[in-house]
Amino acid sequence: MPLRTHRLWDQGALDGAPNKFEQIAQFYVGETITSLQKTALVPGRAEVLVYSTVMGSIGVLVPFVSTDDADFFNHLEMHLRSTITDMIGRDHLSFRSAFIPVKDVVDGDLCANFSKLTASSQLKIAEELDRSSSETAKKK
Repeated sequence: MPLRTHRLWDQGALDGAPNKFEQIAQFYVGETITSLQKTALVPGRAEVLVYSTVMGSIGVLVPFVSTDDADFFNHLEMHLRSTITDMIGRDHLSFRSAFIPVKDVVDGDLCANFSKLTASSQLKIAEELDRSSSETAKKK
């Protein structure tokens, strides 16, 4: 038996549309996405979303395999946000949340900047994550 709300959508009542999207993740790329493709980069592995933008950038949205990895990268991103500012001094979180707050996405570009930090900054962040700096650098 369909839910009552689904019947309303099917009838077009209350300006409802028959096809609705469920927002499970939100992330501002910074450019207009012109192409979006769901594909498996390696046969037998999880599918990923590959996108391209109007300026020629190519990006990939990859699902985490385990919750431990998701927790680790969420915490790494949180520490890097407080450590790294961009060239014009803009807050990273406000950029990625330009139109709608970031939800359930970790910024791989930001996490890749861990290796560009000074050794003391890497050590400080790694200690807060209960890892060595070499473990943290390998994980990213």
